[in-house]
Amino acid sequence: MAGGGGGGGEEGDYGFQIAPMVDIMFVLILFFMTAAMMKVSENELGIKAAGTPTASQEAQPAEIQLRIDADGTVSFNDRVIGSPIDDSLAALRSRLKEAIDLFGEKQPVVIIPQSTVKHERVIEVLNACAAANVKNLTFGGGS
Repeated sequence: MAGGGGGGGEEGDYGFQIAPMVDIMFVLILFFMTAAMMKVSENELGIKAAGTPTASQEAQPAEIQLRIDADGTVSFNDRVIGSPIDDSLAALRSRLKEAIDLFGEKQPVVIIPQSTVKHERVIEVLNACAAANVKNLTFGGGS
């Protein structure tokens, strides 16, 4: 046989090739570095996934519910605190102030007016909340 290289089985036997293995390792390193960078950028946003409570969520005080009846009666957690003729709502202001002094700005307050309540009464309750320095204030559904 002309130009042959000595032995019959050498044409198909290439041996162990290191170059493709190195290429695969570089691709894997790049993949894991990119994945790690994305995880860091998610943490920088300061957003936590649902179902993973943080320390601040565990220490949340119970919300205060201020119900406003159609006649103007104001209830603090289902206890009447303001009559319909009480425009200043001094008792409400003092109770809210006590709660804010105790728990700070994270104390949640929910105003729940009935659908037929006068807007003026809702404004008076909002003014009482502002006087007590309530910062975490929302409105709930009325009946």
